[in-house]
Amino acid sequence: MVDSVADKVCVPFLGAGVSQGLPTGTALAKDWAERIRYPYPDVDNLAGVMQYAVVMEFQHDANRLKRELARTVFAQAALTTDQLDIHHLLARCDLPLYLTTNYDGFMVEALRRNGKSPSWNVSPWYSSGVDDDDERRPPLPEREPTSQQPLVFHIHGRYTIPHSMVLTEDDYIDFHVKHVRDGMRKGLTPADDRSSIIPSYVRARLRRAPLLFVGYSLRDSTFWTLFKSVMLGLHDGQRSTHVCLQLDPAIRRKASVRDYLERRLGRQQIQIFWMSLEQFTTKLEERLAEER
Repeated sequence: MVDSVADKVCVPFLGAGVSQGLPTGTALAKDWAERIRYPYPDVDNLAGVMQYAVVMEFQHDANRLKRELARTVFAQAALTTDQLDIHHLLARCDLPLYLTTNYDGFMVEALRRNGKSPSWNVSPWYSSGVDDDDERRPPLPEREPTSQQPLVFHIHGRYTIPHSMVLTEDDYIDFHVKHVRDGMRKGLTPADDRSSIIPSYVRARLRRAPLLFVGYSLRDSTFWTLFKSVMLGLHDGQRSTHVCLQLDPAIRRKASVRDYLERRLGRQQIQIFWMSLEQFTTKLEERLAEER
């Protein structure tokens, strides 16, 4: 896993566990559940808590809630200067493509600090209309991204375009419906490609490069829905068979849990690496140091 990153051949997927200084989805859900007196027991379910907040506290205005979160949580966050942070290490790996389900801009900032000229974009899952900020959404790169001009693609949106954030239960449903519709279209024009959930360059890269998921929790439905929607959206004959998942070894202690995960993930062609994020970054730093 570490070698595929250091050898510049993989596509990393970054989850909430990599973003130091920002709350995890579970922490954010619990905070808002208490704030809005969420009446159900699944207080760690961010999509459910946010759906309830939109209906009961924001008069069905999801974009107003997203703007508040963007302003109070994500706009205030700053990327750490620690060069052992996973964002900085990945930026030094000279990869052309980074995918993330995080709303923050940490990966883009890390690339800039490490001498790259990155571009970024978001998945246009949201409906067009008065809140469709296409003017704020950058154009897709005219050429294939490179190690010096990489692309950071925000699958679930970015805080600088608040309505692009996939946050509520309705958002996840809309996202997946659009993704299914995209899978039925053939012969995409450039305009079609810009409106696709996953642009053609990204899909092509997913087919031929090893995939690495970092910072995800298997108790978070984000990972499972991401894997199903993105990976299974590629035909079996076109999908990379090398899929790696970094998981904290703490969850491995129960034999029944370990057996369940290895059976379920093995069926999905995912190889598990039982190491904490800190252990992974240490190994990656050691591997990069060998090349200096």
